Amino acid sequence: MDSPEALDSRGVLFADQPVLHGGRRATFLHLSGGVAIIRYWGESHAVAVPPETLALRPTRATPRPRRTAASDEPTTRESAEIG
Repeated sequence: MDSPEALDSRGVLFADQPVLHGGRRATFLHLSGGVAIIRYWGESHAVAVPPETLALRPTRATPRPRRTAASDEPTTRESAEIG
């Protein structure tokens, strides 16, 4: 599993963006008075946290290794010839 990317001064947060706070999944709602307003997943109340404590969840843009057949294995099932 990829590790989360720390949010730095160049990070941009968007409303409804998934983030991590203290290892917990949350949704970023907005910035207000220099604090980030988030809602933890599965909870209904919003909380204020310092924006620097948020991390972006890893994106799926990182290609995963593909499971492929070895070069000497057929890629489709060959029917057995009955002789």
